[in-house]
Amino acid sequence: MQDDPTSDDAVAVAPVLRAAILVATIAMAACASNSGQTDDFNGFLNRIAAECKPLIIGSDDIGQAIVMGGLCAKPENYNYFLGRTSALYRGAIPSQVYRDSLTAFIGSGSYNQRSFDCIIARLPQPMSATTPAAVH
Repeated sequence: MQDDPTSDDAVAVAPVLRAAILVATIAMAACASNSGQTDDFNGFLNRIAAECKPLIIGSDDIGQAIVMGGLCAKPENYNYFLGRTSALYRGAIPSQVYRDSLTAFIGSGSYNQRSFDCIIARLPQPMSATTPAAVH
């Protein structure tokens, strides 16, 4: 009988099905745990787009590109900006490396220094700087 849930086929499929459900659950949990970080970073991008006008690096209006979802800047420059800004935001690179790498990739311009200063001034403060143990 093929509809018998105790058949060899049903018993063989059960571990595979359990494994698939486990993998899907883990994947959904991983996505959910990163969504807060992504929302925080997107909020940071929106903040610098609004507060650092004009946010221009090289010849690209990065502030306008943030608002327009990447338009108003060369795609490769905008994507590089997002990657380096994300690294800076997470604390993975120091601010001088951020400045130097963006200038080398996108180009120099009369607004670069002001734009970098504005972005860096709006980074979230490290947790250790705001904890009572760090304050003497």
